[in-house]
Amino acid sequence: MAIRAAVYIVGAHIARSSIGLNYMWHGSSGRRYMVRLEAGRLSDQPAVEVLLATYNGERFLREQIDSILTQDYVNLRVLARDDGSSDATVSILNEYAARLPSRFRVMPPSQGTGSPKDNFLLLMRASSAQYICFSDQDDVWLPDKVSRTKRAMDELESRWGADAPLLVFTDARVVDDQLRTLHESFWAHEKIEPDRIHHLPLLLGRSVVTGCTMLLNRPLLELSFAMPSEASMHDRWIGLLACAIGKACAVKAQTLLYRQHDRNVAGIGKKTVSLPELFRRLVKREARQMQWVINQRQAEAFLRAYSAELSPKNRDSLGAYLQCGARESRIFRITTFIRYGFCRWNSIRDLAVMIDI
Repeated sequence: MAIRAAVYIVGAHIARSSIGLNYMWHGSSGRRYMVRLEAGRLSDQPAVEVLLATYNGERFLREQIDSILTQDYVNLRVLARDDGSSDATVSILNEYAARLPSRFRVMPPSQGTGSPKDNFLLLMRASSAQYICFSDQDDVWLPDKVSRTKRAMDELESRWGADAPLLVFTDARVVDDQLRTLHESFWAHEKIEPDRIHHLPLLLGRSVVTGCTMLLNRPLLELSFAMPSEASMHDRWIGLLACAIGKACAVKAQTLLYRQHDRNVAGIGKKTVSLPELFRRLVKREARQMQWVINQRQAEAFLRAYSAELSPKNRDSLGAYLQCGARESRIFRITTFIRYGFCRWNSIRDLAVMIDI
């Protein structure tokens, strides 16, 4: 029997449901919401599988899982994999699997990968769903996250067909460890331009997709199985695929609370607030040069893996990007960087990279 989520606005008390799942979270107005799971009929909605990768995540894991299981999109299930936790993470996962076997599965124990990217890749290859989302272990999803992104996916499929590799992604609200808002928009704080997802030359230098906001369909999932070691992260590789071979849509709304705490694997950067700090970042080239090498290796691996599927224009863009790192002539590198549109003139970060090369 499926589980239907009911959401109630309440005070500070929590009522225990018949299956023992409780959940409280802060809304944008600061009010508390209680969510109770109820038995319901199976939905005709296509199944969406949430891939949950964990590692020593006991602190916030229950909040994350409960926010997934209480989505207003009914036909949803979770596939979790732990990467060798030493805390209570595995016990928490097994507890949910025992309680909700039709909605929550845990992959059998195996050797740890030591990498979130590889942990997610194993989950991706184990999934059988037509649509998948990625979940971190420490965020909180807003109740309509999946339904909102699925509606955008439906629109993409109606336009491009269900056989096309398709991606939907969204913005997020940045919060602290107590879910207090730090920044209303992750995109605004990080100066992310989501429309870059439609421009491969710009996307080669900077990702705009955050994995925990993504929904992708089966064709895009299967294309991504070829992800190599050179891929910096699973979400960036999938974003490149959607841009170069498939189609993508950015939903300009916040669909989750993106929690920042002292043990984040990835998170927001420090916002520059002074001209001296900005100058120091511009003259300190080591981090940019390291990122440039990572981007070059990833672009080379991407071209090698998908050359046959790429359009001539995209093959040409990738080849030119690699030439910017290979040719000895600095004038050639800079003119190629400008000619192919690998930077935007209003981006200090892009201009700094162009100067570096």
